[in-house]
Amino acid sequence: MSVLATAIGALALGVTVMIWRRTSRPVPSPSLTPDELFEQEYLARVRRGLRYVDLKGLQTASHSSLELDKVYVDVGLVRRAPHRVGTDVLAGLPEAVQGRWPLDHFLSSETPQVLAVLGGPGSGKTTLLRKTARAICDTGTPILLFLRDHLTEILRDASLPEIVTGTLARYDLADPHEWVARRLRSGRCVVMLDGLDEVARAEDRRSVSAWVERQITAFPDNDFVLTSRRQGFQDAPVDGAVVLQVRPFTPTQVREFVHGWYRAVAGTITQDAEERAAEEAEDLLTRLDSAPALGDLTVNPLLLTMIATVHQFRGALPGSRADLYREICEVMLWHRDEAKKLVAVGNNRHKMVLLRSLAYLMMTNGVRQLPREVLLAEFDRLLRRLSTPLDAEGHLARIVSDGMLVEWERDQFAFAHLTFQEYLAAAYIREKNLIDTLYNAVDDDWWRETTLLYVAGSDADPVVEACLTSRTSAALGLALDCVAEGVELDERLRSELDSVVDAAANDPELRGKVVQAMMARHARSVVRTESGVLVCRNPVPAALYRLLQASPGVKGTGDEPARGMDALDALEFVESLWRTFSSPYRFRLAQAADLDDPAVLPIVKSLSVWIVDTRAHTLVPWSHGPGPRLVTLDEVLDAAREDLRPDRMRALMRWSTTDISAHRAGIGNLLTTFFPEQYESEQGDGAEATALMRLVWEQLLQQARETTWHPEPIGDVGTVVPQLYDTGHKLQPWSIATLKLLQDMVSDWDTTGSLSPSRARRVRMMALMVATDVDKPAVLYRLAAAATLWDQWRSGERERSEVIILAADAPESLSARRPR
Repeated sequence: MSVLATAIGALALGVTVMIWRRTSRPVPSPSLTPDELFEQEYLARVRRGLRYVDLKGLQTASHSSLELDKVYVDVGLVRRAPHRVGTDVLAGLPEAVQGRWPLDHFLSSETPQVLAVLGGPGSGKTTLLRKTARAICDTGTPILLFLRDHLTEILRDASLPEIVTGTLARYDLADPHEWVARRLRSGRCVVMLDGLDEVARAEDRRSVSAWVERQITAFPDNDFVLTSRRQGFQDAPVDGAVVLQVRPFTPTQVREFVHGWYRAVAGTITQDAEERAAEEAEDLLTRLDSAPALGDLTVNPLLLTMIATVHQFRGALPGSRADLYREICEVMLWHRDEAKKLVAVGNNRHKMVLLRSLAYLMMTNGVRQLPREVLLAEFDRLLRRLSTPLDAEGHLARIVSDGMLVEWERDQFAFAHLTFQEYLAAAYIREKNLIDTLYNAVDDDWWRETTLLYVAGSDADPVVEACLTSRTSAALGLALDCVAEGVELDERLRSELDSVVDAAANDPELRGKVVQAMMARHARSVVRTESGVLVCRNPVPAALYRLLQASPGVKGTGDEPARGMDALDALEFVESLWRTFSSPYRFRLAQAADLDDPAVLPIVKSLSVWIVDTRAHTLVPWSHGPGPRLVTLDEVLDAAREDLRPDRMRALMRWSTTDISAHRAGIGNLLTTFFPEQYESEQGDGAEATALMRLVWEQLLQQARETTWHPEPIGDVGTVVPQLYDTGHKLQPWSIATLKLLQDMVSDWDTTGSLSPSRARRVRMMALMVATDVDKPAVLYRLAAAATLWDQWRSGERERSEVIILAADAPESLSARRPR
């Protein structure tokens, strides 16, 4: 089960023989026997034939030389009863079904095994066998048959050795000494038989299964592995086979595949190529994270391969996802079969005609599934207009086998994913010019995605005009979605929509509608973490933030993330959201555990996020790595060294000796401590005191450089105030006076939310001074770092980039996406 799904074509040899680990291939000697020469040539051809990924059947042009070893990801297998194996293209497993094992795990028994590997379309069954055969070339001698290529021979009951040797002979590799037959009789092979379901007629499938059983009986000491979709195996089961189901990809495996894909595309291994490959992979993963409907499809190796191919050659995600859905539907319904040269009964294109009409019927009825009798009646109505040898039941069976429709419950059918239903309904509306359906549904969220898929290839003006006429929160949200899709829009309509959003700031009723619309759009990015929390993977957009919170320094426009707010503003935004937005669950600021979840971390790891510290009951900045709020000790000391400039030292001493009497005593006591003979606090000359203070300051900086302090991201300065009262005992008089002044200054800083350049220097100086005389200096170094960070913000050396990620504690009964 690899990433590459069952779009893989036949091996050039058409056959591969495989010997498992029970024996090893002998090391070639200088003079090889005929058997050894045959084996050597055979292995070389197998390796060449299986080296590259074969993506025939995909419409988008693709690299023909991607090496299988570089992109392969083993999705794993689990034991499963045949009737419980999913049939659709996105077939998953219940959470109660645990375990994920490689094929080797099931073939590791000392007794011969008969295995049936079942999975939906594109789940990677064929690629599993191809990759396994290639891997075993290093330790044994490979056998792999593509059953569709040998149906005629099987139906005339040719033996397994006869079919294999006959295929080899057609490729000029004769087996005069019956090496293949002797290997099979010795019981040292694993025979892999791919694609039982690709044998079209049910009676032929039963004949093939009976033939397989005869080969197992004739060569009982070998392992046999058969692959099929569920229906093909259920029609023609192989007695005694242990059934295994292919598991879908996990998020970690999706990332592994995407990065492997782009490394393989890069080809040459250079530092620049590696970096470009990583950037392109992360771009695709970010786009998938931002488009949950696409992300859902990535559990299927074939669909993920198609998405990666389209992204690589078209750069079409997610803006042109309608094109992607069209390609997926066509590949699933006929392109793969055509690439495999499978004989189809009737016209494959008729399946698309049936599915488009069915999707529109289900959308207009507001349902996800239909009873068999209703579905067949719709097919019958349409088939009267088509020339086809298949009846409605026959077409239904083919479409279910393709994985586009699935029988969720007995005689209840649905599309494998709502995305396919929405896309096909949009295609039907465009084909039949039924745009009135969408005009009349701008207030209905059920039609939102269908409408967006329609406007992606059609005129959006009538839809947006209907939205502006309605002005409900759902309609306004749809209009904003149309703009976000990047569709062409009349300048008058675009200006009118902008005016509505601007007017919402001063119109409470309109603001409620716009906030509801924007938040509904934003909430569609939520995912459920492993702990059950719903997390919006995207930061709060600037347009939504400004409707609820007036923070002049916050940056960003429109759908860009609002960034640069302080902790109090972030908290007030959430409180305003509670008062304005109606939702089944109550959104809050995210916590560290929410952001560290595997479903969330990849898209937020580059951000600095305000989170709730549940232990300290305060807001702190979170980042994955150093982050933009981490100030090192070297940065603090560099800034302090700038404070030694003569003009700054004189200003600092004037302030200390004239403005603040308590600090005046502190400075005097400090100088007396370091230079008792040269300085008397009340009579010393100002210039001399300044020079002495400079010497003291240099000594303090040297002491600070020798300290062991581990920087932390700088949070809300208000959290530092209580800690300043617990820095240690038995302080010297100068420390007591300076610490008291420092406490007052930090309290004022926290109250006003501002810190002037001169005050930043004073805070930094006093914090570093007192840090040399206390038992717990970490809080003082953190305070000096905070003052330095404010200096960097003011100078433009750093940008305030904090964002808000929303989360909600929701019961499991609520969907991770907004219910339709």
